[in-house]
Amino acid sequence: MNILFCMGKNYRNFEPLNHFAQRFAREYFGEIHQMIFCDSLESKNNVDNAFLISLEFGLKYATNLLILAPHHHFNTFLSFIKVKQEVENYKEVPIDIAKEIFIKSEFILKSKVRRVWLLDLQNIFFPKVDKQSAIKVHFHQNISPTMFLYLLGIDALSAQILLDGIAKDFKVNLEILNADSNLEVLSATSNNTESLKDFAKVIETTFMDKIFPTFNLAQSVIDLLLRHHLKITTAESCTGGLVAYWLTKESGASEVFDGGVVSYANAIKESWLEVSKENLEHFGAVSEAVVREMLEGALRLSGADFALATSGIAGPNGGSANKPVGTIFIGIKDRKGAEIIEQLHLKGDRNYIQTQATIYAYLLFLKVFLLNY
Repeated sequence: MNILFCMGKNYRNFEPLNHFAQRFAREYFGEIHQMIFCDSLESKNNVDNAFLISLEFGLKYATNLLILAPHHHFNTFLSFIKVKQEVENYKEVPIDIAKEIFIKSEFILKSKVRRVWLLDLQNIFFPKVDKQSAIKVHFHQNISPTMFLYLLGIDALSAQILLDGIAKDFKVNLEILNADSNLEVLSATSNNTESLKDFAKVIETTFMDKIFPTFNLAQSVIDLLLRHHLKITTAESCTGGLVAYWLTKESGASEVFDGGVVSYANAIKESWLEVSKENLEHFGAVSEAVVREMLEGALRLSGADFALATSGIAGPNGGSANKPVGTIFIGIKDRKGAEIIEQLHLKGDRNYIQTQATIYAYLLFLKVFLLNY
């Protein structure tokens, strides 16, 4: 069981840092089974100290416990572990980076091996020493990430049945994520990263046009485009630039993405992308006809080889009987004329709908790309 323990109100209350902590933990551990927040080490009543209670829980149930805290509290954590938890054997694993930033501890508690990772997350970024890279290497020697299997025209249950025997051969565990939606995904986990990679190779050889395995979807889109010296652009409405943002987060984006358009208002759709006023009035902005013109306009503007477009109602307002909240049109078009435009009905709050639409846009790209390139 992998547990993320965050100490400090900023981890709980400051959303960007909270999300950064979760991304960091998932990158290195693959899965985080539980998160624990503790505001401070201080308490008027030591018996009811929330910090101690929370830490005891983490130590009892976690195989890997990642503690994110200011480095001046590290000794408090280590002392508590060694003194209070009846440790039979304890060692600190040497790491070739500053000890005040990162410590890995391994100890035996009641005949069970536990690993505690102490990290001052907000102080790992220094220009003098590449501490983050050192941490990456050290974590990846011990922890396997999660691989995701994105489905292209096949439902999750069928995919799981098809892959079950192969997964067992490689000792890979498959689970269905986001079931009962337009965006079902499978997760693949293993204690051995190489087993996951070998499993992925079999999928790529046998089911590539139906199941796409990757640790990072946006990075895989970039890698495919780089390999063929192609470029992509975006024309977004309901996703507000999220499709472009996820691409530009990854290495190599500048080689395949020159820019995109966030055409939120109808007037911008008309003036920038040359979407016809007639289609906007007759069909509405959330329609197949408008998304098709957004795709064509984006290709004209950018000179790219592919265009992705989104238009929909992310909510919580704006829905109607004909087009309820969650109604999204997503399209892909290439310069050769290949085109797919699909209507989806997504569930969730505004941000979740936007995120699902972004992922689905990449999957439409994969459908066109894998069949034609």
